[in-house]
Amino acid sequence: MSRRRGAAHESGEGAGMMRWLLTYADMITLLMVFFIVLYAVSQVDKARYEVLMKALKQVLSGQQVVTQTGGTIPIPPPVVGKLPTPSQVEQQTLQKLARQIEQAAAQQGISSDVSVTVAAQGVRVSFRNGILFDLGKATIRPESYQILDSLATLLSGMPNDVIVEGYTDSTPIDTPEYHSNWDLSAIRATRVIEYFVGKGLNPVRFSAQAYSQYRPVQPNTTAYGRQQNRRVDLVILKSTTADLQKILQEVQKTNGPPQQTVKGGG
Repeated sequence: MSRRRGAAHESGEGAGMMRWLLTYADMITLLMVFFIVLYAVSQVDKARYEVLMKALKQVLSGQQVVTQTGGTIPIPPPVVGKLPTPSQVEQQTLQKLARQIEQAAAQQGISSDVSVTVAAQGVRVSFRNGILFDLGKATIRPESYQILDSLATLLSGMPNDVIVEGYTDSTPIDTPEYHSNWDLSAIRATRVIEYFVGKGLNPVRFSAQAYSQYRPVQPNTTAYGRQQNRRVDLVILKSTTADLQKILQEVQKTNGPPQQTVKGGG
């Protein structure tokens, strides 16, 4: 009887041992599968990494990238040199504007009456030879509407502020409409601003300055010189505050002697 109990006890211990070995084998099998999966994933990432590095090398060298389907992706040539600064970009924009104004004047056959220059403060457009106004008057001539309309269209595409400057020759004026050359030059500048505002441009962008006879471009001793001095200039300003301060300093330097009062002039 005791021999049977001992055999049964040994049989139970053997069954427990077998269950423990099966559990251990299952755990080892799962661990092996887990590490196999990790290895496989690492191999896929490595392959993708190698493809990515190859593509980057092709891009940096300016070559075409070859896709898995056999096609190619063209790569633009690398940019050589530094990118332009905002100041340089604005300078290029103003130079383009100057060319467009010159082209508009040429198309209308008034190139000799319109001068366009790119200066430190911006683009200066000078309307000379009385093209905008008759002698001693401040009413814009209808013949000038076309060039002013072209300029208004160009100004509508940019945010820059604009100064309109009025000038006269040295012949004094005293009429019921205009009491002096100061008065005449100021009203002429104002009339041009009013024309642009009437075309839909923002009035906040504009300011008027009057110089009377005191900034001639030619001697007032000849009829030709006086005709050149009767002009209106538009200054399309750069956006930098420093340039605006320089302009204000230049304006403050303007100071001329009193003028005699006689009929006519302008």
